[in-house]
Amino acid sequence: MLTKIKEHEVERVVNSMKKNDILSMYRAGKSQREIARTVGVSRNTVAKYVNESKEIMEIIESETDQSRILQLQENLTGPPRRKRVSPKRKFSGDVEHRFYEIIRISEEKDQLLGPNKQKLTGTFIYRTLKHEGYDIGKTTIINEFRKYNDKNKESFIKQSYDPGYRAEYDFHEVKVLIDDKKKKLYQATISMPYSNYKFVKYYPNQKMESFIDSLVSFFTEIGGVPQTMVFDNMKNVVRKFVYKGEKEYTDNLLKLSNYYGFKIVTTNAYSGNEKGHVENSGKIVRKELFTLNYQFDTINDLRLYSRSKVSELNTAIKDKLNFEQAHLMKLPLKRYELGRPQKSIVNHESLISIDANFYSVPDSYVGKTVYTNIYLDYLEIYNEKYEHLASHKKRAGKGQYSIDIKHFLPTLLKKPGALLNSLALKQAPKIYQRLLHKYFITNPKDFLKLIKEKDIYELKELLKSLDGGYKITSLKCETTTIEEISLKQINQIENMFNLGEQKQ
Repeated sequence: MLTKIKEHEVERVVNSMKKNDILSMYRAGKSQREIARTVGVSRNTVAKYVNESKEIMEIIESETDQSRILQLQENLTGPPRRKRVSPKRKFSGDVEHRFYEIIRISEEKDQLLGPNKQKLTGTFIYRTLKHEGYDIGKTTIINEFRKYNDKNKESFIKQSYDPGYRAEYDFHEVKVLIDDKKKKLYQATISMPYSNYKFVKYYPNQKMESFIDSLVSFFTEIGGVPQTMVFDNMKNVVRKFVYKGEKEYTDNLLKLSNYYGFKIVTTNAYSGNEKGHVENSGKIVRKELFTLNYQFDTINDLRLYSRSKVSELNTAIKDKLNFEQAHLMKLPLKRYELGRPQKSIVNHESLISIDANFYSVPDSYVGKTVYTNIYLDYLEIYNEKYEHLASHKKRAGKGQYSIDIKHFLPTLLKKPGALLNSLALKQAPKIYQRLLHKYFITNPKDFLKLIKEKDIYELKELLKSLDGGYKITSLKCETTTIEEISLKQINQIENMFNLGEQKQ
């Protein structure tokens, strides 16, 4: 029985691509009539997407509230939802993608081992696909494999591109020593064939945050946007293959494309030559930068070094780059701050898990749903009303914690005895820890009230005064209650702050 793809899935993909085509062609200066004719939609559809894009972009450029900007960017870049259609053949989509993936794995083996008798056959591919659950016939696979092997050698035709028209993207692996430890980094390489301009930036991984950051950084560095961006079929670009070899692009890339106005172009499967300029550029940069210099104290030192060296490589094409920059599409006024979204339920410790690490939110949200935008080096957490709850620097590795003690103040005020050995205190600012251990060790509740009411600058001034000899007196326990002692100490501290304000 044929594996079916629900109708509305494919049509949603097709219409997402059409929206992307409409916006990128409009940003490139095409008329709405020409866009409608080229894309094959009505002029009303073109006008709808164009007007909506212009209206939202105008609001974004005048908006100052970052939360509101994020909401508007999401509205602008979100894909339309449409019905899907059924596939008409079996050798397509995931089956076809896996077929060529098996061939690629075999070809990589041949490159590593050299001549060998462990040859791939059509029958072996068929058995592998059947074992993995694909519904496909043996004859179909054998015929496709024969066609693949019988292809004539390709004839490559030299290309020539107009200024500002094309940029190509790729990741290259780089091995270096950072603080005397062997590290594998990923070099995001972007090149423009017309001017031969090269852009590189280094990341510890190839996750979506790294991918998006490299693109936005590239647009910022060159001061504009090329009309087309060319990618291979990496997972950050192609979400999956669908009907008749069509590709469904990832939501994050479509949103970025819709915001900046570039058209997405992808190469055919395993055809690196179709973006040969960036392939060669990446290898040149890697060779020039790291053949002799491969030891660095920190990754920031490596990034500073690479920026200087790549700038030298681009010096020779400065005039041609200036000419090409004049033909780039205009940058939006606001940089696109796209974070990878994640929905989480806060656990009983008032923590959420992001990439196998844990981050705190206010303890009133235990058991509730929160939403996180995950950026390259940090993350922002919001509630269902998109009100900001917390900010954290991203933790590296797995099983790490990022705790803000102020998220737990309501619970700690009820259970002050839990403060001393808490992870929240151990990760609290040093000023908090010094105040508690030197002056409030017997009155943790007073300390908690204090950090709840005062900001860190006021607490620094308090610590200076206390270290300078200022005394917090207390009444004897046999003549008054603990509540009265606490109230007296808090009043004394408050009076000290008021005195400081009067002197100013």
